[in-house]
This record gives sequence, C-alpha cells and structure tokens, in this order.
Amino acid sequence: MNRRQAITKACLLLRRQGKEESLARFLLMYMLDESPQLFSNNISEDLSRENEDKYFSLIEKHIREDMPLSHLVGFEYFYDRKFKVTKDVLSPRMETEELIYRVIEYVKTTKKDSIKILDLCTGSGIIAITLKKELELKSIELIASDISEEALEVAKENAELNNADIKFIQSDVFNDIDEKFDIIVSNPPYIDRKDEITMKTNVLNYDPHLALFAEEEGMYFYRKILEEAKNYLKDSGVIFFEIGHDQREKIIKLADTNDYHAEVYKDLNGRDRMAFLEKK
Repeated sequence: MNRRQAITKACLLLRRQGKEESLARFLLMYMLDESPQLFSNNISEDLSRENEDKYFSLIEKHIREDMPLSHLVGFEYFYDRKFKVTKDVLSPRMETEELIYRVIEYVKTTKKDSIKILDLCTGSGIIAITLKKELELKSIELIASDISEEALEVAKENAELNNADIKFIQSDVFNDIDEKFDIIVSNPPYIDRKDEITMKTNVLNYDPHLALFAEEEGMYFYRKILEEAKNYLKDSGVIFFEIGHDQREKIIKLADTNDYHAEVYKDLNGRDRMAFLEKK
C-alpha cells in the first residue's frame, strides 16, 4: 500500500465515524516526521508493513479514544518548530501564535537595547522558546516558570530540541521569582469550572486540568498576577495575556482595579483573545 492509498483508506474510516478527515494526512506526515513539501513529493511511495500497521493502529486509537493528533504522535508544530507534547502540558493552540505575534511586534518597536521577558505558566515552553528564536537579532533574556515540575521537564526538552537558551524556574506564579522584567507574558489557566460540561472530550481527557481551569470564574490567575506584577515589572514594563473569548470586560475591570490600562485584541476568528496591559 502506498501513502496515497493509506490516506484514502484512513479518510474512509474516519468519515464512517464522523471524524475530521484532514487528520489522516497530517497523522501520516507527522508519523513519518517529514516536512509538507517532502511528504507531498513522496506521496506515491510505498509504506513499509511496519509503518502501515502503526498508522492504522493510530487511526483506530483516534476513532476509539478521540485522542488528538499531538498525543497520537507525541509532538506538535508551532511557529514551524517541533515541540514535544505529553499529558502534562497543553497542546499548542493557534490563538497562542497570535499572542506571540503581538509580543514580537511590540519588541520590534521598542527602543530598548536589551529586553528581559518572563513567561508565566509556561507549560511546554512554546511561548518562551518561540520568542527567543524569533527575536534572535535582539538582546533578549527569557525566564519561564511553571508550578508543574513535569511540565518544566517537557519545556526544558523543547528548549534543547529548538536550541533556545531559556532559564526555567519552578514557581507558583511569582513565589520564586526575584527579578524585574520589561515584559510579562502569560497564557494561564482561564476556563471556568462550570464550562467543563460544554468542552470536547479530547480536550478534557488529554490536556492537564491544572493548565485549563481557574477559580473565580476563570479569573483567579489574572487577578493574582495583576495584584503582584508591579513588584516584578520595570518602570515601563508591560503585560501580555491570552484570555478567554468572553473575558474582555472582566480583564478590563480587573486591570483598572489594579491601576493598569488594558487593551483587548481580537484573534483571526474575530474573538477577544489577547490583552495588552500597561501601568497607568
């Protein structure tokens, strides 16, 4: 069986179960660890029996357990870089790419010769690592923290995989942070527990709940960060958050309460998803 035939068969299996057929192509490409161009060039090549068995075993696993692509293969691509994914970290989301883009654009316009950035709740390390790689022409010092020791181990592996010089600290928000920063960026847990019943099972079953849910209607970490951030920001320091699509008014009110001005940006789908905060 060649690759094209395997994908066609997998699409049929997925269609019968009401699953997204595009997974068939991406799964085989990821499993073979090939670039899109190389994979397209080799689309008519025969699969080894070993790879054929492995591929359809993963297709069946997806159908049976609703396991997402990143967990089927153990990694995901983000900003065209490969990142390890395990049960201890969130799978990368497109919305986070947009958050990073906002930070990059801000850094490019600043007149500072060197920038110090703190990535709170780093998870797999995608924010810190991507910023370090995308801003290599700038003098950037990056520190990334997370409360989860297991998540930090994954983040360290990803930093090594992507040749990114990041300092990692295990910390519950600012508890073990003792420096000041030009930028604090965070994609913290922000889902209200009451919304759990509406979430997809492939998120609930495979993403760590520690990284998904927050008390106070999802606002706990935003409040905690904003109440303490002034002790960790330089005079002209700023904050970037990823937020829930329905949290615009809450983040603006919380920012105002803590003497910050907040500006909220929409993502490519027109949903409020990123917040930029600066001290009043």
